[in-house]
Amino acid sequence: MNSLTDSLDEGQQCLVDIVWSTFAEHGQFPAFFYVDYVMRRNGHDAAAVLNSFPAVGTLLTRRYRAVGWWGSDYSPDRDGPVFLTMAGLYHVHDDAAKVINGALLAFMRECSRAQEAILTSPFTMPPVDLDLDMYVKSADVAGGYVGHMAEVAKQEWPGVRYSEGSRSGQLGWLGKVEFSTVEEYLAAVGAALSPPEPAAALSYSEPRALLRAINFLDVTSELVLGRRLVARPPMDRSSLLALDVEDEAGFHAGLVVLTEILRDFDVPGSNPPSGLGRLESHLVGQLPAIDQAVVHQAVESLDQIRIVRNSAVHPKPSSRLLAAHQALGLPFPVRDFAVAWDSVRAHAERELSRIQEAVQAARP
Repeated sequence: MNSLTDSLDEGQQCLVDIVWSTFAEHGQFPAFFYVDYVMRRNGHDAAAVLNSFPAVGTLLTRRYRAVGWWGSDYSPDRDGPVFLTMAGLYHVHDDAAKVINGALLAFMRECSRAQEAILTSPFTMPPVDLDLDMYVKSADVAGGYVGHMAEVAKQEWPGVRYSEGSRSGQLGWLGKVEFSTVEEYLAAVGAALSPPEPAAALSYSEPRALLRAINFLDVTSELVLGRRLVARPPMDRSSLLALDVEDEAGFHAGLVVLTEILRDFDVPGSNPPSGLGRLESHLVGQLPAIDQAVVHQAVESLDQIRIVRNSAVHPKPSSRLLAAHQALGLPFPVRDFAVAWDSVRAHAERELSRIQEAVQAARP
Protein backbone atom coordinates (compact mmCIF):
# COMPACT_ATOMS: atom_id res chain seq x y z
CA MET A 1 0.00 0.00 0.00
CA ASN A 2 1.27 3.51 -0.84
CA SER A 3 2.35 5.78 1.98
CA LEU A 4 0.18 8.73 3.00
CA THR A 5 3.21 10.94 2.41
CA ASP A 6 4.10 9.69 -1.09
CA SER A 7 4.14 12.36 -3.79
CA LEU A 8 0.81 13.03 -5.50
CA ASP A 9 0.21 12.78 -9.23
CA GLU A 10 -1.02 15.75 -11.26
CA GLY A 11 -4.73 15.08 -10.77
CA GLN A 12 -4.41 14.45 -7.04
CA GLN A 13 -2.38 17.61 -6.50
CA CYS A 14 -4.86 19.62 -8.55
CA LEU A 15 -7.74 18.43 -6.37
CA VAL A 16 -5.88 19.12 -3.12
CA ASP A 17 -5.07 22.65 -4.31
CA ILE A 18 -8.70 23.33 -5.29
CA VAL A 19 -10.00 22.21 -1.89
CA TRP A 20 -7.26 24.06 -0.02
CA SER A 21 -7.70 27.40 -1.81
CA THR A 22 -11.41 27.50 -0.90
CA PHE A 23 -10.76 26.29 2.65
CA ALA A 24 -7.93 28.77 3.25
CA GLU A 25 -10.06 31.71 2.12
CA HIS A 26 -13.41 30.82 3.70
CA GLY A 27 -12.56 28.43 6.57
CA GLN A 28 -15.05 25.97 5.09
CA PHE A 29 -14.57 22.98 2.79
CA PRO A 30 -16.16 23.19 -0.67
CA ALA A 31 -19.03 20.98 -1.84
CA PHE A 32 -18.35 18.19 -4.31
CA PHE A 33 -20.31 19.84 -7.14
CA TYR A 34 -17.88 22.77 -6.99
CA VAL A 35 -14.78 20.56 -6.88
CA ASP A 36 -16.19 18.43 -9.70
CA TYR A 37 -16.80 21.45 -11.93
CA VAL A 38 -13.39 23.01 -11.37
CA MET A 39 -11.67 19.64 -11.84
CA ARG A 40 -13.48 19.10 -15.16
CA ARG A 41 -12.32 22.54 -16.30
CA ASN A 42 -8.80 21.28 -15.58
CA GLY A 43 -9.36 18.03 -17.50
CA HIS A 44 -9.85 15.64 -14.55
CA ASP A 45 -12.62 13.36 -13.28
CA ALA A 46 -13.05 14.42 -9.64
CA ALA A 47 -14.67 11.18 -8.44
CA ALA A 48 -11.97 9.04 -10.05
CA VAL A 49 -9.22 11.19 -8.56
CA LEU A 50 -10.79 11.07 -5.10
CA ASN A 51 -10.80 7.27 -5.21
CA SER A 52 -7.17 7.21 -6.36
CA PHE A 53 -5.77 8.59 -3.09
CA PRO A 54 -4.00 5.95 -0.99
CA ALA A 55 -6.09 4.90 2.01
CA VAL A 56 -5.36 3.02 5.21
CA GLY A 57 -7.98 1.12 7.15
CA THR A 58 -10.72 -1.07 5.67
CA LEU A 59 -14.31 -0.77 4.55
CA LEU A 60 -15.19 -2.96 7.53
CA THR A 61 -13.80 -0.42 9.97
CA ARG A 62 -13.01 3.07 8.66
CA ARG A 63 -10.72 4.47 6.02
CA TYR A 64 -8.32 7.37 6.32
CA ARG A 65 -6.84 9.25 3.38
CA ALA A 66 -5.60 12.70 2.42
CA VAL A 67 -8.97 13.79 1.02
CA GLY A 68 -12.37 12.59 2.19
CA TRP A 69 -15.97 13.19 1.23
CA TRP A 70 -19.55 12.61 2.26
CA GLY A 71 -21.45 9.90 0.42
CA SER A 72 -20.92 6.23 -0.34
CA ASP A 73 -17.56 4.54 -0.42
CA TYR A 74 -16.98 5.36 -4.07
CA SER A 75 -19.59 8.01 -4.96
CA PRO A 76 -19.42 11.45 -3.30
CA ASP A 77 -22.62 13.26 -2.32
CA ARG A 78 -23.01 16.10 -4.82
CA ASP A 79 -23.85 18.66 -2.13
CA GLY A 80 -21.60 17.23 0.58
CA PRO A 81 -18.18 18.66 1.46
CA VAL A 82 -14.85 17.44 0.15
CA PHE A 83 -12.42 17.84 3.03
CA LEU A 84 -8.71 17.62 3.76
CA THR A 85 -7.21 15.66 6.64
CA MET A 86 -3.78 16.31 8.08
CA ALA A 87 -2.49 13.94 5.39
CA GLY A 88 -4.05 16.26 2.82
CA LEU A 89 -2.59 19.39 4.39
CA TYR A 90 0.81 17.68 4.27
CA HIS A 91 0.65 17.97 0.46
CA VAL A 92 -0.34 21.66 0.41
CA HIS A 93 2.44 24.03 -0.64
CA ASP A 94 1.45 26.80 1.72
CA ASP A 95 2.97 27.71 5.08
CA ALA A 96 -0.50 28.17 6.56
CA ALA A 97 -1.21 24.45 6.08
CA LYS A 98 2.00 23.60 7.92
CA VAL A 99 1.00 25.90 10.78
CA ILE A 100 -2.41 24.21 11.09
CA ASN A 101 -0.87 20.74 11.02
CA GLY A 102 1.76 21.64 13.60
CA ALA A 103 -0.82 23.19 15.93
CA LEU A 104 -3.13 20.18 15.63
CA LEU A 105 -0.26 17.82 16.36
CA ALA A 106 0.60 19.84 19.46
CA PHE A 107 -3.07 19.72 20.53
CA MET A 108 -3.04 15.92 20.12
CA ARG A 109 0.07 15.63 22.28
CA GLU A 110 -1.70 17.62 24.99
CA CYS A 111 -4.81 15.39 24.65
CA SER A 112 -2.55 12.37 25.04
CA ARG A 113 -1.08 13.80 28.25
CA ALA A 114 -4.57 14.61 29.57
CA GLN A 115 -5.61 11.01 28.97
CA GLU A 116 -2.99 9.81 31.46
CA ALA A 117 -5.25 11.04 34.29
CA ILE A 118 -7.18 7.80 33.81
CA LEU A 119 -4.26 5.88 35.34
CA THR A 120 -4.95 7.49 38.73
CA SER A 121 -8.74 7.14 38.59
CA PRO A 122 -9.68 3.46 38.01
CA PHE A 123 -13.33 3.85 39.11
CA THR A 124 -14.44 7.31 37.99
CA MET A 125 -13.77 8.74 34.55
CA PRO A 126 -11.73 11.93 35.03
CA PRO A 127 -12.17 14.95 32.73
CA VAL A 128 -9.92 14.44 29.72
CA ASP A 129 -11.45 16.82 27.18
CA LEU A 130 -9.45 19.90 26.18
CA ASP A 131 -11.06 23.12 24.99
CA LEU A 132 -9.53 23.93 21.61
CA ASP A 133 -9.95 27.72 21.85
CA MET A 134 -8.45 27.87 25.33
CA TYR A 135 -5.57 25.62 24.30
CA VAL A 136 -4.74 27.75 21.25
CA LYS A 137 -4.84 30.90 23.38
CA SER A 138 -2.74 29.49 26.23
CA ALA A 139 -0.20 27.80 23.98
CA ASP A 140 -0.08 30.73 21.55
CA VAL A 141 -0.23 28.49 18.48
CA ALA A 142 -2.04 29.19 15.21
CA GLY A 143 -4.35 31.76 16.80
CA GLY A 144 -5.52 33.03 13.44
CA TYR A 145 -6.38 29.54 12.27
CA VAL A 146 -8.36 28.12 15.19
CA GLY A 147 -11.45 27.84 13.00
CA HIS A 148 -9.49 25.96 10.35
CA MET A 149 -8.02 23.70 13.03
CA ALA A 150 -11.51 22.82 14.22
CA GLU A 151 -12.68 21.90 10.71
CA VAL A 152 -9.72 19.58 10.15
CA ALA A 153 -9.97 18.13 13.67
CA LYS A 154 -13.53 16.96 12.92
CA GLN A 155 -12.08 14.61 10.28
CA GLU A 156 -8.86 13.65 12.09
CA TRP A 157 -10.30 10.70 14.05
CA PRO A 158 -7.05 8.70 14.33
CA GLY A 159 -5.46 11.41 16.46
CA VAL A 160 -8.30 13.37 18.07
CA ARG A 161 -11.97 12.83 18.85
CA TYR A 162 -13.37 16.32 18.38
CA SER A 163 -16.76 17.56 19.58
CA GLU A 164 -18.07 20.37 17.40
CA GLY A 165 -20.70 21.38 19.96
CA SER A 166 -18.27 21.98 22.83
CA ARG A 167 -15.29 22.77 20.58
CA SER A 168 -13.26 20.35 22.65
CA GLY A 169 -11.28 17.21 21.93
CA GLN A 170 -9.73 14.16 23.48
CA LEU A 171 -7.31 11.52 22.28
CA GLY A 172 -8.59 9.68 19.22
CA TRP A 173 -8.14 6.16 17.89
CA LEU A 174 -4.40 6.00 18.54
CA GLY A 175 -3.41 4.95 22.03
CA LYS A 176 -0.87 7.74 22.38
CA VAL A 177 0.32 10.72 20.36
CA GLU A 178 3.77 12.04 21.22
CA PHE A 179 5.14 12.71 17.75
CA SER A 180 7.14 15.82 16.96
CA THR A 181 6.56 15.79 13.19
CA VAL A 182 3.57 15.22 10.95
CA GLU A 183 5.56 12.60 9.03
CA GLU A 184 5.93 10.55 12.22
CA TYR A 185 2.24 10.91 13.01
CA LEU A 186 1.11 9.83 9.53
CA ALA A 187 3.51 6.87 9.59
CA ALA A 188 1.97 5.77 12.90
CA VAL A 189 -1.56 6.16 11.48
CA GLY A 190 -0.61 4.04 8.47
CA ALA A 191 0.98 1.34 10.62
CA ALA A 192 -1.94 1.20 13.06
CA LEU A 193 -4.69 1.08 10.44
CA SER A 194 -3.09 -1.17 7.85
CA PRO A 195 -4.48 -4.72 8.11
CA PRO A 196 -1.98 -7.49 8.90
CA GLU A 197 -0.40 -9.28 5.99
CA PRO A 198 -2.43 -12.36 5.09
CA ALA A 199 -0.96 -15.79 5.65
CA ALA A 200 0.81 -17.10 2.60
CA ALA A 201 -1.29 -19.20 0.26
CA LEU A 202 -0.04 -22.76 0.69
CA SER A 203 0.73 -24.93 -2.31
CA TYR A 204 -1.37 -28.03 -2.79
CA SER A 205 -0.05 -30.52 -5.32
CA GLU A 206 -1.48 -33.87 -4.15
CA PRO A 207 -5.27 -34.03 -4.69
CA ARG A 208 -5.80 -36.74 -2.06
CA ALA A 209 -3.65 -35.19 0.69
CA LEU A 210 -6.62 -33.70 2.56
CA LEU A 211 -8.58 -36.96 2.43
CA ARG A 212 -5.53 -38.82 3.76
CA ALA A 213 -5.13 -36.33 6.61
CA ILE A 214 -8.77 -36.79 7.62
CA ASN A 215 -8.38 -40.57 7.48
CA PHE A 216 -5.10 -40.59 9.46
CA LEU A 217 -6.70 -38.48 12.19
CA ASP A 218 -9.69 -40.81 12.30
CA VAL A 219 -7.53 -43.94 12.58
CA THR A 220 -5.24 -42.35 15.18
CA SER A 221 -8.25 -41.34 17.26
CA GLU A 222 -9.52 -44.92 17.23
CA LEU A 223 -6.12 -46.34 18.17
CA VAL A 224 -5.36 -43.85 20.94
CA LEU A 225 -8.81 -42.93 22.27
CA GLY A 226 -10.81 -45.98 21.30
CA ARG A 227 -13.35 -44.18 19.12
CA ARG A 228 -13.49 -43.04 15.54
CA LEU A 229 -13.78 -39.33 14.98
CA VAL A 230 -15.06 -38.85 11.43
CA ALA A 231 -18.67 -39.43 10.45
CA ARG A 232 -18.54 -40.91 6.97
CA PRO A 233 -20.14 -38.65 4.37
CA PRO A 234 -21.51 -40.07 1.11
CA MET A 235 -18.73 -40.93 -1.33
CA ASP A 236 -20.02 -38.50 -3.96
CA ARG A 237 -19.68 -35.72 -1.38
CA SER A 238 -16.29 -36.56 0.13
CA SER A 239 -14.82 -37.04 -3.33
CA LEU A 240 -15.20 -33.29 -3.90
CA LEU A 241 -12.25 -32.76 -1.56
CA ALA A 242 -9.97 -34.46 -4.10
CA LEU A 243 -11.25 -32.41 -7.04
CA ASP A 244 -10.02 -29.06 -8.30
CA VAL A 245 -12.52 -26.25 -8.84
CA GLU A 246 -12.91 -23.76 -11.64
CA ASP A 247 -15.46 -21.25 -10.37
CA GLU A 248 -17.21 -19.81 -7.35
CA ALA A 249 -19.87 -22.53 -7.30
CA GLY A 250 -17.24 -25.27 -7.11
CA PHE A 251 -15.36 -23.38 -4.41
CA HIS A 252 -18.41 -23.06 -2.19
CA ALA A 253 -19.45 -26.67 -2.83
CA GLY A 254 -16.06 -27.85 -1.59
CA LEU A 255 -16.26 -25.55 1.44
CA VAL A 256 -19.68 -26.95 2.34
CA VAL A 257 -18.43 -30.55 2.28
CA LEU A 258 -15.30 -29.74 4.28
CA THR A 259 -17.11 -27.71 6.94
CA GLU A 260 -19.78 -30.41 7.32
CA ILE A 261 -17.11 -33.07 7.91
CA LEU A 262 -15.51 -30.86 10.57
CA ARG A 263 -18.87 -29.99 12.11
CA ASP A 264 -19.91 -33.65 12.33
CA PHE A 265 -16.81 -34.88 14.16
CA ASP A 266 -18.03 -37.54 16.61
CA VAL A 267 -17.06 -35.80 19.85
CA PRO A 268 -18.98 -36.34 23.11
CA GLY A 269 -21.25 -33.52 24.26
CA SER A 270 -23.54 -31.06 22.56
CA ASN A 271 -22.17 -27.65 23.45
CA PRO A 272 -21.11 -26.07 21.21
CA PRO A 273 -23.14 -27.77 18.47
CA SER A 274 -20.11 -28.24 16.21
CA GLY A 275 -17.96 -31.32 16.79
CA LEU A 276 -14.90 -29.27 15.84
CA GLY A 277 -15.82 -26.75 18.52
CA ARG A 278 -15.84 -29.52 21.16
CA LEU A 279 -12.69 -31.23 19.90
CA GLU A 280 -10.08 -29.26 21.83
CA SER A 281 -11.63 -29.73 25.28
CA HIS A 282 -12.26 -33.42 24.50
CA LEU A 283 -8.66 -34.09 23.54
CA VAL A 284 -7.28 -32.15 26.49
CA GLY A 285 -9.57 -34.06 28.84
CA GLN A 286 -8.63 -37.45 27.42
CA LEU A 287 -4.93 -36.76 26.89
CA PRO A 288 -3.47 -34.54 29.65
CA ALA A 289 -0.03 -34.66 28.05
CA ILE A 290 -1.23 -33.32 24.69
CA ASP A 291 0.30 -30.10 23.36
CA GLN A 292 -2.65 -27.81 24.06
CA ALA A 293 -1.18 -24.83 22.19
CA VAL A 294 -0.85 -26.86 18.98
CA VAL A 295 -4.38 -28.23 19.24
CA HIS A 296 -5.86 -24.81 20.05
CA GLN A 297 -4.14 -23.15 17.10
CA ALA A 298 -5.12 -25.94 14.71
CA VAL A 299 -8.78 -25.93 15.76
CA GLU A 300 -8.91 -22.15 15.55
CA SER A 301 -7.43 -22.23 12.05
CA LEU A 302 -9.89 -24.93 10.89
CA ASP A 303 -12.77 -22.85 12.22
CA GLN A 304 -11.82 -20.06 9.82
CA ILE A 305 -13.04 -22.31 7.01
CA ARG A 306 -16.52 -22.30 8.56
CA ILE A 307 -16.51 -18.50 8.68
CA VAL A 308 -15.55 -18.23 5.00
CA ARG A 309 -18.15 -20.84 4.06
CA ASN A 310 -20.88 -19.01 6.01
CA SER A 311 -20.17 -15.82 4.10
CA ALA A 312 -21.83 -17.39 1.05
CA VAL A 313 -25.02 -17.78 3.08
CA HIS A 314 -24.73 -14.60 5.16
CA PRO A 315 -22.77 -12.23 2.91
CA LYS A 316 -22.78 -9.25 5.29
CA PRO A 317 -19.09 -8.40 5.86
CA SER A 318 -17.56 -8.53 9.31
CA SER A 319 -14.14 -8.22 10.88
CA ARG A 320 -14.22 -11.99 11.54
CA LEU A 321 -14.66 -12.69 7.84
CA LEU A 322 -11.68 -10.53 6.93
CA ALA A 323 -9.58 -12.25 9.60
CA ALA A 324 -10.64 -15.66 8.28
CA HIS A 325 -9.51 -14.78 4.76
CA GLN A 326 -6.18 -13.59 6.11
CA ALA A 327 -5.70 -16.76 8.17
CA LEU A 328 -6.30 -18.97 5.14
CA GLY A 329 -4.11 -16.99 2.77
CA LEU A 330 -7.09 -15.73 0.77
CA PRO A 331 -7.49 -12.27 -0.72
CA PHE A 332 -10.69 -10.39 0.07
CA PRO A 333 -12.72 -10.78 -1.99
CA VAL A 334 -11.67 -14.06 -3.64
CA ARG A 335 -11.25 -13.77 -7.41
CA ASP A 336 -9.20 -16.85 -8.36
CA PHE A 337 -11.32 -19.66 -6.90
CA ALA A 338 -9.00 -22.45 -8.07
CA VAL A 339 -6.07 -20.97 -6.14
CA ALA A 340 -8.30 -20.20 -3.14
CA TRP A 341 -9.56 -23.80 -2.96
CA ASP A 342 -6.02 -25.14 -3.09
CA SER A 343 -5.02 -22.82 -0.25
CA VAL A 344 -8.02 -23.86 1.89
CA ARG A 345 -7.26 -27.56 1.32
CA ALA A 346 -3.59 -27.06 2.11
CA HIS A 347 -4.33 -25.21 5.36
CA ALA A 348 -6.91 -27.84 6.37
CA GLU A 349 -4.53 -30.70 5.59
CA ARG A 350 -1.76 -29.06 7.62
CA GLU A 351 -3.92 -28.39 10.70
CA LEU A 352 -5.54 -31.83 10.69
CA SER A 353 -2.09 -33.40 10.44
CA ARG A 354 -0.91 -31.33 13.40
CA ILE A 355 -3.82 -32.53 15.51
CA GLN A 356 -3.16 -36.15 14.47
CA GLU A 357 0.52 -35.84 15.37
CA ALA A 358 -0.34 -34.23 18.73
CA VAL A 359 -2.78 -37.05 19.55
CA GLN A 360 -0.24 -39.70 18.59
CA ALA A 361 2.54 -38.04 20.61
CA ALA A 362 0.34 -37.77 23.70
CA ARG A 363 -0.80 -41.39 23.76
CA PRO A 364 -0.44 -42.99 27.22
